[in-house]
Amino acid sequence: MLKYFSIIQALCRSALVNPNEAVVHQVNRLKESLEKDGYDKEAKSLEGLLSSAKAGIDMSPSKIQKSFVVSKGEELTIRTPVPVDKETSTPLAEIFFPADLPSEMPVFDDNIRLAIQSIVSEWMKFDLLLEINATPASSCLIYGVPGTGKTHLAKWIGKQIGLPVVLARLEGLMSSFLGTTSRNIGNLFAFANRYQCVLLLDEFDAIAKLRNDPQEVGEVKRVVNTLLQSLDSRHERGFTIGVTNHESLLDPAIWRRFDIQVEILKPSPETMMHLLKIFLAPLEFSEIEIKFLAWCIEDSSGADAEMLSKWLKRAFVLEKESSLVAVMKQFALLNSGRVNAGKRNIMLRSDEDFIAMLLNDKTYSFKQKDIAPLFGMTQSSLSKQLAKFKETDKI
Repeated sequence: MLKYFSIIQALCRSALVNPNEAVVHQVNRLKESLEKDGYDKEAKSLEGLLSSAKAGIDMSPSKIQKSFVVSKGEELTIRTPVPVDKETSTPLAEIFFPADLPSEMPVFDDNIRLAIQSIVSEWMKFDLLLEINATPASSCLIYGVPGTGKTHLAKWIGKQIGLPVVLARLEGLMSSFLGTTSRNIGNLFAFANRYQCVLLLDEFDAIAKLRNDPQEVGEVKRVVNTLLQSLDSRHERGFTIGVTNHESLLDPAIWRRFDIQVEILKPSPETMMHLLKIFLAPLEFSEIEIKFLAWCIEDSSGADAEMLSKWLKRAFVLEKESSLVAVMKQFALLNSGRVNAGKRNIMLRSDEDFIAMLLNDKTYSFKQKDIAPLFGMTQSSLSKQLAKFKETDKI
């Protein structure tokens, strides 16, 4: 069946354009069957379609194409030459066509997911907005800590819109030659305005680095003014997305140029558990094990969850006899930047302290029967061990 999943997915998408209970029920059955058989990626794809249907988003491909008559300009092709830095001949951008863009939204908490879907919905329903003399937002700033899926999200939005993404990393536009940075920005926007595309400005805070150099005051003014003028010229031409890890460094005038500002937060415990299940496939972990892993990397990013999953897959092959707690202690030792300092300190102390911390955690609500297997113990042996330490008032 997976050989033809793209066709099945297209059929489901079409059926969910005007969904009824029977259609939703059958698509949900298919999703659950895929999950049961271990096809998590495909199941997640159908889950996204179901979520969009529930949110009332029109997913009809013909509707999307109709909506984007607003995007003016020529059509980009693989033969279209990309502008280059005239001093170094380095390309100023990279083009991603819709077929090369991610088809799945990154896993976010529900409130972020619904907010993002509302942005896409505006563009999909452009013709309806036009009837009331309104237009969709033409620019969006996506910001947050590293590793939260911001660039992936920006590309996914481009996929939903159905236009190529012109990806430019602002760091790559910077030049030591006087005036070249402003010229590069101008040439990039001229290119984006000429063609039907989504302009994605990654590492958007790069310009802020110039502001810290007292020798570059004049150049900074020129660069910022060029960027402001370019963003203004882009407003009527298509969708522009800026991505940054350091939104506080942006010039306030640049910040105001974006119609929408979306902060991508670190995953909640529930979302982290969902991410771990996806990244760990095809390995199977119990719900308690997944909960424990989420506890270990609480307040980490999705990228950290992916790194942990790769670690666990290697450990599954190389350290099969070790308990999950032993493996995570080793992970905490060798990945100090990915584990909260307080959690790491507890994990590296005695098992008794570790167990006490887990049992006292109010968010995850671990029980003795849950954590005994994590330490390679039976519940009775764990209870006996805890009894010896009751006088310490740790439990």
